[in-house]
Parts: sequence; structure tokens; C-alpha cells
Amino acid sequence: MNSTSSLSKLLQEIDLGIFLTQNKHLSAEKFLLQGKDNTKELNWLLAEQLNLHLKAQRKLPQFAQNHCWFTSKSYEQASGEATALFKSELVQGKRLLDLSGGLGVDDWAFSSFFKEIISLDPDNFLNELVRFNYTKLDIETIKRLDSTAEDFLLRQDIGHFDLIYLDADRRSAQTKSFSLDHDSPNFLLLHARCMELSDTVMLKLSPMLDLAYLRQNLAGLQKLIILGDKNEVKEIIALIGKTPNKTIEIEAVLLQENQDTMRFSNMQNKATNVNNYIGLNTPEDFKKYLFEPHPCIIKAGLSKAYSQYFGLNQIAISSYLYTGAILPQNFMGRAFEIVQVFAYSKSKLSLYIKEQKLVQANITKRNFKQTVQEIRKTFKLADGGSDYLFFTTDANGIRLVFHAIK
Repeated sequence: MNSTSSLSKLLQEIDLGIFLTQNKHLSAEKFLLQGKDNTKELNWLLAEQLNLHLKAQRKLPQFAQNHCWFTSKSYEQASGEATALFKSELVQGKRLLDLSGGLGVDDWAFSSFFKEIISLDPDNFLNELVRFNYTKLDIETIKRLDSTAEDFLLRQDIGHFDLIYLDADRRSAQTKSFSLDHDSPNFLLLHARCMELSDTVMLKLSPMLDLAYLRQNLAGLQKLIILGDKNEVKEIIALIGKTPNKTIEIEAVLLQENQDTMRFSNMQNKATNVNNYIGLNTPEDFKKYLFEPHPCIIKAGLSKAYSQYFGLNQIAISSYLYTGAILPQNFMGRAFEIVQVFAYSKSKLSLYIKEQKLVQANITKRNFKQTVQEIRKTFKLADGGSDYLFFTTDANGIRLVFHAIK
């Protein structure tokens, strides 16, 4: 399997669906030990399918259903289908250029909204898999080229694109870095050429990047989307044009399985109910419910605005916890009913835990010195159960403990 032509022939000869069914009882390791009939390279590729297809049923259901081929690296770096489909609806047009094709999940999603897609990747082996996958997915509008972004952009005959898309490789640097300089390809070096070829560029970025850094370093930045899924931020999407908006829109988006997408941005109407930060005065100040906004709200820097939008009290600027008297609809985050709240002291909490007969609890801390591990060790609490303990500090510097249930 030393040439792409021989690989292409092998892919056509192997029915991956039958292979996965016949070997579903085997781990990749056991298959490698007994797979002596194939070449070493083919055995490794087949073993990867055994490793990845079960996981792909959730992340990439259409790809898994059509028995597409994966490699470990391309699968790990690929967008999930849900996030890819969300991005595909942001910009539409005739021609799209993807500078970093990878497994091709984003291109698959974009193909419903663009008549022609040129997708680049320097990995010839991966490109053969991707081209074969597209035949399984019945897609004919994507042209995958064996090329780096840098080489392709040097060409003078490539015309205009309605969108240029880039999901740069963030794993190539020797040390962990939360900047754009170490990405491959480096968009900061390609920015000028990209804006010659298109009015709009979309970047998929690490959720670890600082938004202030992006605002300072991305010329023409118009919008940042903080995309969340389940209990985490999945990615940051940057939309770049010829000139920046006077006010850059920052939007938190929460994708929900089989439910409507939830959104909140700094462009939404100001709440009529503007709240102040509160301290510990009386238990009535904390109302009935405790709220924890989704990480995409926090990452977007919209925590205060979000509490005001719903008429909730934010305990402190750095706590990211709210209280309120009613349960708002379509809240992006978690809501709990408060059982008790009091100023933290080791003796008081120890007595309370004994009175409540708590042996386990879910522990969260916000703006609180002790770590979750230290709290568990101090109070001998196992993880889990239906009780939740929130440790935080209010705007007056008073350390608080909330006992809550869902």
C-alpha cells in the first residue's frame, strides 16, 4: 500500500460494513494479533476502523452509517456533524475554499449550501480516504486537492470565493500555545491573500483562545461565536470581512440534541430589570433558585448581561452564579432549587453535613480558594448523588455554601 492508486483499489475491494459486522467482537489490538492475511499497513487501517466506528456513531452519525473510513488523527481533529451543520448555515454562496480539509466533515456540511468546494490537504493518504468517503456519501461538488494552503494561494488562476474556511492544525507546535502564530497554516500570514480572494473568511478556533487576543490580532473581525455542546465549549468561530464592525458581535450558542439551538449575544436588547451584585444579608436575598450559566456564556464574557436579561441576581462578578425567584424559560445552563445557604466555616459545614446525613455530593466551586479535591478530603464526601454543594464568594468577600438539588 505504498501508492495512492493501490490504496484506492483496496478501498473499493473491501466492504467496510461487512468487515465491521464480522469483527465487532474484536478489539483493535486483538485484530492486529490475528490479522495475518493483509499487509501491515492495511491491518493498521482496519484496526483503526474497529477503534473509531463505535465512537463515530455519536460524533459522525452520517459518516458511520455510510461506513466511511477514518484515521485516528483526522477523526480526533474533525468537527462533529452537529457543529459542522451549524457552521454551514452561517454563510452561503457558489464557491468555497477550505484551506484545511482534514476528514472533510465541514466540507460535507457546506456542500448543501455551495455549488463548488475546493478542499486542500497535504496528506495524500488521507485525501484518498476522503475522496472515497465522498463517493459513499454521494457528494460530487467537493474537489479535494493534494496541496498545502500556502502553495495553493500562490496560484494566480484560482478566482473569487464566496467563503474561505480554515480549521488550522493546532497540535503541530512543540509546546502548548494559545495563540495563532503556531497554527498550521498560520492565518496571520495568509490574511492579506485570503481577503484578495474572498469578502468573507470563517475560522474555526480553539476554545482556549482569549477573546481579547482575537479582537487585537484578527483584522476585519466582525463576529465571534462561542459554540457550546453539552457541558463544554466546543470551538470558537470567527467571521472576518474586509472591514471590522464598529461593535464586534459576540454570540454564545448552545447546540442541543433533538432540541432548538439556544443563543445569546451582546447585541440583544438590554433587560428592563437591571440587578446589582449582592452580598450575604438575609436568606431571602438569595431567592429560591440557584443558576449556573453554560460555559459558552462565561467564555463569551456575557455572564453579567445574561443575568440582567433574565432578571437574576449575580452573586459576584467573578462567581458566575445567579439566584432568582422563578425559573426562566430557555436558560442556557443549569438550574437548582436552593435547600440552604450560609456563610462558610469548617465547623458549621461539618455540622450541617452531619445533620443532613450527606455522604456524597456533587461539588462546584467558583471564586473560592479551596479546590474541589481539598473540599472532598476535608469533609469526607464522595462524588455523585442528588445533592449539590456550591462554594463561592460574594461581592462583599463573604465565602458562601449553597446546598441545592436539581
